[in-house]
Parts: sequence; C-alpha cells; structure tokens
Amino acid sequence: MKLLMVEDEPSFSTATVSCLKRAGYCVDLVDSVVDAVSAVAIYAYDLVLLDRCLPDGDGLSFMRNLRRSRNDVPIILMSASMAGPQERIMGLEDGADDYIGKPCDSDELLARVRALLRRPRQIAENEVAVGNLRFDLSSRNVTIDGTPIPIARRELAMLEHLVRGRGRVVLREQMEQSVYGFDESVSINAIDVSMHRLRRTLAKHGAHIHVHTVRGLGFILQAKALADV
Repeated sequence: MKLLMVEDEPSFSTATVSCLKRAGYCVDLVDSVVDAVSAVAIYAYDLVLLDRCLPDGDGLSFMRNLRRSRNDVPIILMSASMAGPQERIMGLEDGADDYIGKPCDSDELLARVRALLRRPRQIAENEVAVGNLRFDLSSRNVTIDGTPIPIARRELAMLEHLVRGRGRVVLREQMEQSVYGFDESVSINAIDVSMHRLRRTLAKHGAHIHVHTVRGLGFILQAKALADV
C-alpha cells in the first residue's frame, strides 16, 4: 500500500516514515501544501497523514479541496494543538477520518493506519487466497499451507499488488509506483530483480502459484493448474 505523509517537522516525519516502512508500507513524504497537491495529482494513495499546519498553508484547506474533488482517500489529520474539542470536530466534519495529536506514539499511529485501511473502501475482503497462498490484507501476513512466510518489504508490496489484481495484468509502471516512493532512485531492472527474489521465495516455500511476465506490459499472478502442482 502507498501512503502520503504531509509533514514539515523533520524529526517527527523521519521517525514516522521509518516506522511505516518497517511495517511494509511505501511512503511518500512532502512538507508543503503545494507538494501535497502535486503528489495526489500524480498518484492514487491508499491513505494520507496530514499535518494541520504547514509552512505554505492550512492542511484543512488542502483536505477540503480533496473532498470537493470527490477524492475519498482516508485522511489522518495530525496537530500539535489538541487543547479543545472544537478543532477536532472541525477537522472531522471537514473530511478527516481520524485525528491525532503530535507527538504521538508510533505504535498507536500505526494501529490507526491499519484500522482505516481495514475499512470497506480499501479492502473488500480481509484475506485473499490464490492457490495454497493466503494474504491477509489487514495484518499483511502471508501463509502457504497455513505456515507463515517471511517476505522482504519490497517483495511483500509487490505480492500485495499482484494478489489484489490476481488474474489481471499489473502494469510495470503501477508496480513501481506502489513499491517505490518518488524520492527513491529506481534502477532500470530493480523491479525485475525484486520479482526474481519474490518468485524464488514463493517457490522455496511451495506456493502453488505462477507470476508470469507479460512482455512490454507487466506481470500477472495465477494459481497453478492441479496438473502442475
């Protein structure tokens, strides 16, 4: 899943982005309203972490504009000022899905992110089954024949994108956008190297699935036929 964090306080943003990445999320970080507007115009994010006060404007105004444009991406509004209920009420009524004070405990913030991503807009089903592989989209745990399988962060993000689009071609460009942040340098064969590692991990643990390369387009995930198992 791809998240956007709009935050101008370096120590808080660095710690939070690190926490989210360790949990397996791909995170883009911007520090202004202008850059946030550009980011959401380019990418379809699964969730936005939005600072209430930014150097070039008000996070509420950015959020209102998103809602007016019918963008229903879940938004966690963050603010260092949590003195009274009126500010929280205003934020929630203007379109925020959650509101949290800064600084905040990283485990609590991660729990709030997971809670929002469990909502129906994001996940129509909590678990996807392909062959003997199960991907829990809430916990982001993968099992094969009921046994948990450790998968590295980028390969896990790729597998998640594939299982969500199972049976359909996942474009290479979509894969890159879901796995890498826009501030990360991506070599020309990075996706292919990660895909090789993913296939090797799945084969090692006996997954009854194929990840086919569709030349010039991307990849498609399919269950193996019984005769091939």
